Amino acid sequence: MSTAATVILIVLLLPILGIVAFIVISASLIKVPAGALGLVLKNGKATEHSLTPGRHWVPLLRKTLVVEYPSVEMAYRAGEDASSAASQLDSTGPSLSCALGDRALADVAYTVRYAIIPERLRTVHERFGPEGIHGLVRDASGRAVSRALSDPAVTVETLFGRARSDTEARLAEAVTAALEEHGLRVTGFVLGPVDLGRTGEVIQATVRATFELALEEAEAATRIAQAQNDGRLEQEITTVREEAWRYRETDLWRDLVQRSDGVQVGRRRPGYGPGRLGLTVREDTPAGEPAPASEQPPASTEPR
Repeated sequence: MSTAATVILIVLLLPILGIVAFIVISASLIKVPAGALGLVLKNGKATEHSLTPGRHWVPLLRKTLVVEYPSVEMAYRAGEDASSAASQLDSTGPSLSCALGDRALADVAYTVRYAIIPERLRTVHERFGPEGIHGLVRDASGRAVSRALSDPAVTVETLFGRARSDTEARLAEAVTAALEEHGLRVTGFVLGPVDLGRTGEVIQATVRATFELALEEAEAATRIAQAQNDGRLEQEITTVREEAWRYRETDLWRDLVQRSDGVQVGRRRPGYGPGRLGLTVREDTPAGEPAPASEQPPASTEPR
């Protein structure tokens, strides 16, 4: 081959080789987006090679595929509707119905925040896949919470006051151990409202009774003083008359307004009868019937 032919061949092959090299390099550079983990699959089988967010070089020696998983925290909320999920990273479910250590039934709401352990990504992929993580957390956390609450040391009293914090810590430890077994790290656990059903109603009634008793004791002194004043007024009513009841005017107005048996309160015009309070109280009369004579205005004495 002549020198000219060799030069022409080189000139033609160089662009072709450059294009092939560019295609290979571009295909081998894989970008993992922020907030995600990449698991390298070769010939459909998962490898131990996990990728963090950013650009990575993955040689195309065999058929290679990268499956993305969330690297940020995810959450499962038991006791909320599906419509309350803020994003695909959050999932919701019904509250957990279980029995406490003292056999009291309860519906428990809780929240679990978790993330995938990068070193266990292959295990998560082979056992659950991207779509099965939420179901795993729902089942594993529910089983752990139910077992922890069924311990004889957990009773209704441990769900209130300072003991509630200890119960929440116990549940967090149980859920953490259950999820770490499957390659997930628990970053937070919150015990939500606990519905005790009829037992909760009894507890609320007991609490209300305590405060109602305290209210009655606080108002007892006022009622005693009012009764004593009423007794003294009964002795002086013949001389003092309406002036003696001025201090009760507010209470009388409140009692009249709260009545619902058809009583009407009106303001009496001057000259409509004895008394200086300017008030008249009467019951409703059927339509078309005249008012009692005591409530009718006096006849006019002015000349026509």
